[in-house]
Amino acid sequence: MKLLNFVSQYPDEASCRAKFKEYRDKQGVICPHCGGKAHYWKKDKENYEGKACGKRQSLRANTVMHGSQLPFRYWFIAIHLLTSTKKSFPPRNFNVS
Repeated sequence: MKLLNFVSQYPDEASCRAKFKEYRDKQGVICPHCGGKAHYWKKDKENYEGKACGKRQSLRANTVMHGSQLPFRYWFIAIHLLTSTKKSFPPRNFNVS
């Protein structure tokens, strides 16, 4: 997919967040507290809540985005750019501040 098509398919933060939630739901969410796989989606808090323990975890929890404050759209664009090119990127090109 070309970058322009990608940007038109995911035009805003909400579309990226919804797609990422779809991926997480398909993969399965495991509670880091009790190890349970059964959970609820708390729409008002935008968190998963384990059925067994009642502990919550964010959509980003236990992913590469864990602890990040960057918008989902930035992550989507970065992942798209990294996976859509055949060239490699040396680590020194990534300046995270």
